[in-house]
Amino acid sequence: MQGKEERIRKKWYYQLLLSYLPVFFIATSIIVIISFVGVRLTIGNEAKRVNEVATTQMLKNIDDALRSIDHLILKEILNNVAFDKFFDLSKETDKYLDSLEMSDRIRNIIHATPLIDSLYLYRFRDQIVLTRDERIAIEQFQDKDFLAKLLQNQQQSKWSDLREVTETNVVTNETISRKVLTLTSKVPTISGELGLIVVNVRPYAIQSMIDQMANSSYSLLDFVDKNNTTIASVRDAALPQEDRLANQTHSFTIRSSYTGWSLHSSINNSEVYGFSSAIYYGYFAFWIAAIAAGAYWIYLITRRNYKPVEALMGRLEKYKSEKSLQLLGSDKRGEFDYIEHALDHLIDRFDYQQRHVEEHVKLRQRKLLLDLLEGNFVDRNDEIVKNMLEEQGQACVIVVEIDAYEHFVELYNKHDQYLLRFVVENVCYEVSQEHGIQVWAEWVEGHQLAVLFQSRESASQVEATSRKLSQWVQDNLDFTVTIGIGSPAKSMGEVSGSYERALAAIKMKFKFGRNRVIRFNDLPETEEELIVQPKVLKMIAQSFRQGDTEWPRKLLDFVNQTTEAHAAKENVQHILQLLLFSMDREMSEVSSELRAIWKKRLLRLNEGLDTHETEIELSQFYCSELNEAYEDIKQHKDEKSHTALMHRIKEHIDKEYIDPDLTLARLGEVFQINSSYLSRTFKEEIGMNVTDYIVVSRMEKAKQLLKDTQEAVQDISVQVGYTYTMSFIRVFKKTTGLTPGEYRRLSAEA
Repeated sequence: MQGKEERIRKKWYYQLLLSYLPVFFIATSIIVIISFVGVRLTIGNEAKRVNEVATTQMLKNIDDALRSIDHLILKEILNNVAFDKFFDLSKETDKYLDSLEMSDRIRNIIHATPLIDSLYLYRFRDQIVLTRDERIAIEQFQDKDFLAKLLQNQQQSKWSDLREVTETNVVTNETISRKVLTLTSKVPTISGELGLIVVNVRPYAIQSMIDQMANSSYSLLDFVDKNNTTIASVRDAALPQEDRLANQTHSFTIRSSYTGWSLHSSINNSEVYGFSSAIYYGYFAFWIAAIAAGAYWIYLITRRNYKPVEALMGRLEKYKSEKSLQLLGSDKRGEFDYIEHALDHLIDRFDYQQRHVEEHVKLRQRKLLLDLLEGNFVDRNDEIVKNMLEEQGQACVIVVEIDAYEHFVELYNKHDQYLLRFVVENVCYEVSQEHGIQVWAEWVEGHQLAVLFQSRESASQVEATSRKLSQWVQDNLDFTVTIGIGSPAKSMGEVSGSYERALAAIKMKFKFGRNRVIRFNDLPETEEELIVQPKVLKMIAQSFRQGDTEWPRKLLDFVNQTTEAHAAKENVQHILQLLLFSMDREMSEVSSELRAIWKKRLLRLNEGLDTHETEIELSQFYCSELNEAYEDIKQHKDEKSHTALMHRIKEHIDKEYIDPDLTLARLGEVFQINSSYLSRTFKEEIGMNVTDYIVVSRMEKAKQLLKDTQEAVQDISVQVGYTYTMSFIRVFKKTTGLTPGEYRRLSAEA
């Protein structure tokens, strides 16, 4: 028996041990493979970057060396007298001595510049070529074909592609052919009308430069001209041609913007990745050692950690032998029968707990309430639904909203907020039970509690319960609530509609105020859209800017008109925003000091649009802020002498508008100030220039006389300062869009 138990315990031990090792081997193998691939990719990318940088720098060095030759020739053209004597006939003293001096200079340039193979000058006027050894006509010059082709084609680049030249030594009479690269410079450098300077450069000198800068073991280079002819190259001579091509990778080509030649480069794989292979073998050996050490460590840890499991298995075997008869009725059944019976017992207990949770009425009622409010599908055969709609009669939804919720959030921390919401919900249940009403409630928002009432009695009980709840909150808590009552719901499908009407009733808190109980039938049948003419807003804004004493009355009339209309909160906010926009546009033309005062108030006004819940609070806030802004601006204006003067002039115009000679110049004489200064300052303070204000004052008085009296137009024109009636009629129509007679008729009809 003990031998069997020992085998069982060993079996569990080996299963535990073997469950770790495969995971360990797979995980370490994946890590090693990823690391190797990552190292290889990193080395390759870095080698590619280094190759591109080195190739670019190499081509730059070659270009710099060739440019130095170009600059040398240019310097000689500009500064050397011998060049001038050869090319410019007016400066020539003795053609033989000058040619000899020029040949010496050519030899010095060739000896001083290792890259230069040969140099000669070609003069257009007599087609003479001067080399370092001789002065010869072009017909006898061996490089005449190149010059002819050059003069015929007018090549764009200064540098030619690789070409072959033939030269005869004047001493040994030996003919030599070699490859050169040719630089051609015009004389003078801009027009080129005198001749050419031709410089031949040795390709092997460029090859020598590249050999010094490149390593054939790591990189392969090919420097070619525009015809893709090799000028210089770097190859690994130890490898055959096919092996060199196979080992190339990360090719890179760069073209010189100066010569038009290209430098092709690639990396020798065998050298670059040979290093990474060495790293790989070392890494592989380290991996084998790490796996061996890890496997041994897992063996030790498993052996140590299995000891508590082994003790537990021993106790389980002992308990099984003692309880098997009691649980199974026989000791002939195995350990799996015992485990199966224990699992069945555990499943039965779980099913019992699950049924107990599912039958928890409160949780189901809360879920059902949310579904009903949102109009989601609800099983009509559900027992709770039948009790709610059939046994309890009709339903009604109310929404309880915490007033001044922003202040509520600032006043209480999250724990206190949760506690106070719990108090409101419990009071709702208690008050409803006193009236025999069944209630289902849920906080749908942080500040809104949705309550579903069920009662056989009339809807008046719902209103009475709501008022009692509102009163209790007001008496016992530091905040108030507003309650919106929805329409009765006779069926389950009408509950969502009742909820929507309750929300609509809550929105009317803006009109009715806080701490109210608002029924759905208290709402207007249609929302009244508040429309204000732009000219009314402009008139109020101009009155504010001009410091009109009638400004507070005009603002109050506007606010009363807004308040009396049954408009939604959004509509009222929009109208107030339009007023602020119109006033801000008017104030944009005042002085910077007044504009700063206005901007400070405007910021507060914009912030107050959403912070006030009721229309009365919003209106009072706006009137107070605008009147304070008006007083601040008025006080600032009074403190400035020119502001007071402009208002005195304005008052003078209001009194003396009947004077036909009332003009800008006349006002300047009366008040003894410069007319230009008066015009500019008056517009700054009042918002319009002097002439326009005189016209406005006269037209306002004329409209009043046309509306209130039956005097002739000719008499009215004299009373408002116009000597000629036609001038008055023309200005009146330009200002109002109507003739005086049309205006009088329309005013009478209104």
